[in-house]
Amino acid sequence: MIQKHLPSNATLADVFRDLAEPEEYLRRLLGNMRFCQKHHGAAFVRIGVSGKGTKGFAPSYRVDYPAADGSLVAFNGFGGTSHSAFTPTNTLETNWSHDHLAIREVQALYDDVKKDETLRARWAKD
Repeated sequence: MIQKHLPSNATLADVFRDLAEPEEYLRRLLGNMRFCQKHHGAAFVRIGVSGKGTKGFAPSYRVDYPAADGSLVAFNGFGGTSHSAFTPTNTLETNWSHDHLAIREVQALYDDVKKDETLRARWAKD
């Protein structure tokens, strides 16, 4: 079976409606981002693009922080289902999206899921 990959520039905003458990996924992802933000002042997230982009998935993700020169440095990678930290090697070698979202953008997605009863009901039925 051929596995469909996500586009190389996919972000969480592009796929969050297809997450298996969006409220829980985003809550746990935000926890990991807040830990990075606490230590580095800011946090950004990229998603793994080598997984299937179908309904009911939980992509792995990488949390980054800005370096002094403005580039993004990997804080850590996390499994999308367990939200457990990757090894440093896996964090660097995994196929991550080129684009990212800032923590405030992820918080806005989470807030939308929490308040949008239509979205919540759709996920509850599926």
